[in-house]
Amino acid sequence: MKEGCIFGTHRVLEPVGTLPQAAWKLDNDMEIYDNELLIEVDTLNIDSASFTQIKKEANHDVAAMEKIILGIVAQRGKHHNPVTGSGGMLIGKVAAIGPKWSGKTPIKVGDCIATLVSLALTPLKIHKIKEIYMEKEQVAVDAEAVLFSSGIYSVLPKDMAPKLALSILDVAGAPAQTANLVRPGQSVLVIGGGGKAGMLCVYEAKRRGHGNRLDYGGKRRRNGLFLQYGNKLYECGVRCGRDRQGCKFANW
Repeated sequence: MKEGCIFGTHRVLEPVGTLPQAAWKLDNDMEIYDNELLIEVDTLNIDSASFTQIKKEANHDVAAMEKIILGIVAQRGKHHNPVTGSGGMLIGKVAAIGPKWSGKTPIKVGDCIATLVSLALTPLKIHKIKEIYMEKEQVAVDAEAVLFSSGIYSVLPKDMAPKLALSILDVAGAPAQTANLVRPGQSVLVIGGGGKAGMLCVYEAKRRGHGNRLDYGGKRRRNGLFLQYGNKLYECGVRCGRDRQGCKFANW
């Protein structure tokens, strides 16, 4: 079995000398190195920005989306959207463990795990796309992936549906950081509040802050900015084409 670098640089095809996430193309041959983990992939949780871009490029056509996703992976050896620069994460079953694997969380063949590193640095080979879940921004696949020893992961909890756990774990760091930063009475600006991470941040800010909340890009108002105070929603007029004269928050 070949020896690999803990950071995965042995998988970089171009440009040589870069780390996997910065690389344009990775080697996605699924014969693992001595320090790697082989995963039978069940579901890809595509980054919200990437999924939205793919959906728009495909004009919401599922067959066209499949073609784009397969094309990205075939071209780059990973799901690293060249337009948005983002990836996502995955869930799957551990298929093989290299003899020099040094992951910190105990794991065994057959465990179901979620990778907590980006698909933008994860060697991936998709054999078949089974289904695309438009609302969840997830893709059911028959695929394989490789995790390096430096990569972090979580064994999936048994008391939670795998796809729900995937959605939560994908963006778990964002609301945790929100909880760390937000204080009662603060006004909080969330940029991109309509995605999975954004909605969790908005919820956590509301729960922690008990005060003003300014949310940009939320699903309830797609055309512009709004401010929520308590249970009242105030439109500010920015980018929505409305008269700003009557909006008390227009100058924020």
